[in-house]
Amino acid sequence: MNGVASAVAAYGVPSRLELPREELGDAAFAQVLAECVSNRLLGLLGSAVGAGGFPVTEEQRADLEVTLVSWSIHGLRVEQALLQAVDALSVAGVPTRVIKGPALSRTVYPEPEQRVFGDVDFLVPSGRVHDAVRALESALDAERAQPELRPGFDERFGKEVLLRYGNSLELDLHRVFVDGAFGLTIVTEDLFAPPYRFPLAGYELSTLPMPQRLLSSCYHAALGDWPPRLVALRDVVQLVLREQPNLLDVLMMARAWRCEVVVARAITTAWDTLEIIETPPIVTWARQFEPDRLGKFLLSSHEGAGRSFTRHLAALLVLPGFADRCAYARAIAFPQRSYLQARGLSARSHIERAIDRIRRG
Repeated sequence: MNGVASAVAAYGVPSRLELPREELGDAAFAQVLAECVSNRLLGLLGSAVGAGGFPVTEEQRADLEVTLVSWSIHGLRVEQALLQAVDALSVAGVPTRVIKGPALSRTVYPEPEQRVFGDVDFLVPSGRVHDAVRALESALDAERAQPELRPGFDERFGKEVLLRYGNSLELDLHRVFVDGAFGLTIVTEDLFAPPYRFPLAGYELSTLPMPQRLLSSCYHAALGDWPPRLVALRDVVQLVLREQPNLLDVLMMARAWRCEVVVARAITTAWDTLEIIETPPIVTWARQFEPDRLGKFLLSSHEGAGRSFTRHLAALLVLPGFADRCAYARAIAFPQRSYLQARGLSARSHIERAIDRIRRG
């Protein structure tokens, strides 16, 4: 059924994939519906069914509508939480950039309902992470999901701080887009260049401009989940086809961030998986790109069962100084006690778990 889910992911853009021409059996449709939920494709499925491009029975349509209503209600709660968080950070003087689903749904998709999302994701400047956490804890009664690896790690090396808020909502407070080596080579000053602005419920919010917005989606598609969620691939396609980013601008920033291999992987995977027909210049570049040995190794460190550890080992190759490498290695190998206790680990079991996962690859 994953082929049907891929066709749903490609709905509305020129693709060789085709949606079913006849109604599926109930069991098959239930599987497609489940795959669309897990891949965040529910909005695209709803559009396809609503336009008559995906034939369903009345019972299947009812199941889809119930699921869509549930996700729509959740999306409204997420957007409300986003506005409250941005307000709190504005009062605290912390700039923000909304990223991923909440921003993409309002900026690059024909209808916001086509891009569903599960939580709030936004960036704050490197060096203001702790200020942002304190502001959200104070104003919204948010709580950290887990303690910091070691004091100072979040602002010096970290990807994000996850906060719990309200009834089961999550606020992902990002410093960069990804853990490990590729997160450490991002030029964080570029993330707070003059923003692209979009409206939401009477507010004007800031998101990333191009090409930062495309690079952000490439990190998510190439390095986020393994294997990648189909919606992450569709985001890349949607940005390339709708925004038509300037190839030179993208490549210059990708080179500065040392992430050309990430961009090439994201674009080729998106075009191959969704079988997109159009071939913009950036796709031609991605297909011809040949990564060097270091790029291949860094990319492989984000794959497999042990990637939560191998990507951190790879990070030691890109940190600029001996002191930074020692501090990073110490935090990964010997987290503070409160972090281990929150995860039900001891210092010994943490090391044993890391070795086991790295061996399993």
